[in-house]
Amino acid sequence: MARSHHRHKKYHPQKHHPTATSKARRRGGTIVFIIFLGIFGLGIGYFASGTITAVVIGAVIGGFIGYVIGHNLDNLARKK
Repeated sequence: MARSHHRHKKYHPQKHHPTATSKARRRGGTIVFIIFLGIFGLGIGYFASGTITAVVIGAVIGGFIGYVIGHNLDNLARKK
């Protein structure tokens, strides 16, 4: 009778199928940081002087900083 524990086990490696990532999925960090830091900059502009000009400038600067941080994080995640 055959002894199954002496047989060579057949090895089937798992095949890796990379999923196609959509553009929205790859840029998720950028959008989140733009929104978050834009609102944060809006609050800083409001508490700093309270004028509409300061609020708009704070939101724009916060959004720009959010874009830079989010873009760098997305590039770092894409490299891995």
